[in-house]
Amino acid sequence: MFLDIDGTLLDFSLSPDRVFVPPELPPLLRRLEAWLGGALALLSGRKLTDIDALFGPGFAAGAEHGALLRAANGEMIVETSPNSTLAVLAAPLREAVAARPGTLLEEKSFGLTLHWRAAPAMAGELTVLAGKLAAPHPELLLLSAHEALEIRPRGTDKGAALETFMSRQPFAGRRPIFVGDDVTDEPAIASASAMGGLGLHVARDFGGATQIVRTWLAESLEQGGGGATA
Repeated sequence: MFLDIDGTLLDFSLSPDRVFVPPELPPLLRRLEAWLGGALALLSGRKLTDIDALFGPGFAAGAEHGALLRAANGEMIVETSPNSTLAVLAAPLREAVAARPGTLLEEKSFGLTLHWRAAPAMAGELTVLAGKLAAPHPELLLLSAHEALEIRPRGTDKGAALETFMSRQPFAGRRPIFVGDDVTDEPAIASASAMGGLGLHVARDFGGATQIVRTWLAESLEQGGGGATA
């Protein structure tokens, strides 16, 4: 089982640090992990420290869209080298969000994310600016997200992260199920399907509701995994 976080397990908030974690969710994930023999991983665009802060340490995780992969026992499976070009973009983008109330720049080790959920009218201006800044750097990829724009180096995505986990125990030889909600989740949806599993999308398969995803996970656990389908 591979799960995205924002928009899949958790509802979006005006800023990433203001999301609400339902108190029953971390224990549910622990029970799912135990039922699956440890074969559960969280695949997110968030930093690894953020994932641990939300759900507690000890989960297998793919952070920053697969730039960092960590096993449940703490072993680092993949650790990508930071891209120095991101620092070139960070300074002007900081200035841009400072001049536009309601927007923010999330700075991570392996990427930048522009958020405008609290100021949707700023989407066009910030997207154009980011495109101009990134244009001289073809190694960077810009991806639209939910009221946000991801800027990160090419070569890492959640699909590759899922495939790496599936090559290792306790995932190897099993049927992958991935649930995500965004364009950045499509590679993992495709990879899970290509490997004979299920690639599920919150809008397409769960009516766009994170609560339905959480209920489905709880019901799958109660049923002992008998035919877990959306």
